[in-house]
Amino acid sequence: MFNAGYFYALAATFFWSFNLVIASYFADTLTPWEIAVGRWLVAAVILALAARKGLTENFALLLENRWLVLWLALTGIVLDNTLIYYAGRTASAVDMGLLDVTGPIFLVILSRIFLKTHISGLQIMGLAIAIFGVIVIILNGDLTQISHFQFVGGDFWMLLNTFCFAVYSLLQSKRPAELSQTVTLAATAIVGVIIMLPILFFSVPESKLLSLNMEEIEVMLYLGIFNSVLAYLAWNTALNKIGNVKTGIIYYLLPIFSGIEAYYLLGEKIVAAEIYGGLLVIGGIALVSLQKQPKKIFAKKQPRIG
Repeated sequence: MFNAGYFYALAATFFWSFNLVIASYFADTLTPWEIAVGRWLVAAVILALAARKGLTENFALLLENRWLVLWLALTGIVLDNTLIYYAGRTASAVDMGLLDVTGPIFLVILSRIFLKTHISGLQIMGLAIAIFGVIVIILNGDLTQISHFQFVGGDFWMLLNTFCFAVYSLLQSKRPAELSQTVTLAATAIVGVIIMLPILFFSVPESKLLSLNMEEIEVMLYLGIFNSVLAYLAWNTALNKIGNVKTGIIYYLLPIFSGIEAYYLLGEKIVAAEIYGGLLVIGGIALVSLQKQPKKIFAKKQPRIG
């Protein structure tokens, strides 16, 4: 039977696949903190309105779990994605793509160490096949390009970004069952925005903030609604339903989505390497997904509040 968790993981990955396109398009007009604060300010307002009752009724429980909320905010809101925009200043697209592969790997390793999640040999094989498929896509089938890889400052920011998101995903297992996904994400987004606002005002001149045009505001609205609210809720729900290993492997579909989007939106061609790499990724996902997970790492579902 099809588990809805796969659909949620696919939805999150699909929304996030637009991130690099948007970041590249606005690289010369918007700073990383403008994009980060803009998208999460929109998301925080939406989530606060949607979960206002749950936030009020569970305020004491949120205070009790304040360190969890703080770490979720730091890793998933403040640092994740924001670091991608910094990485793009010095790291090449190939380097960023290769290093982005480490995200699900970090998640699998951390899940094994801290949650004792069982990882079978078949799942490890599937993970390796998916990684190879992503590399084939990124290098356009020319594996000799790996020899030209040179570590620069942006590569460090990219690695830190993927590690932060792995930690954020891992911390979802610590969410109290009494707190719904919406309430938890709302609290996390609010705390994240509070942390980022001083950084924004310190690093970006007021005149620049007041000169945002309609196109830039529209992209922040899109990122806030789809890449923040919907994608994060979908991802966190997938982690709950199918576990870290199976959710993490779905992330490898991101370059396939990006390639299709580039074809239709930017007129870029789809080459044979992307097709072969995509088949490898799908095959790797199948191996991981067909393997039954022996136990669920999350608490049993409780009635959601908010």
